[in-house]
Amino acid sequence: MTADRYTKTVLTIIAVCQCLIVLRDLPFIKSAYAQSPVHVIVDEVNTYAFTYATVPVNCKSGCK
Repeated sequence: MTADRYTKTVLTIIAVCQCLIVLRDLPFIKSAYAQSPVHVIVDEVNTYAFTYATVPVNCKSGCK
């Protein structure tokens, strides 16, 4: 009786693990991809926000 219970337990664990292996490869959630770059024009900057940190800014054209 004990060997039968042990065998059923081991086979159940093996079956659950095999199901998990199969399910992890199925695409439940679609992959996310980045969009093309967005051009932003900044009108106003609150300098207090940058008191304790630096923010790198790269200007391509029209910067003073």
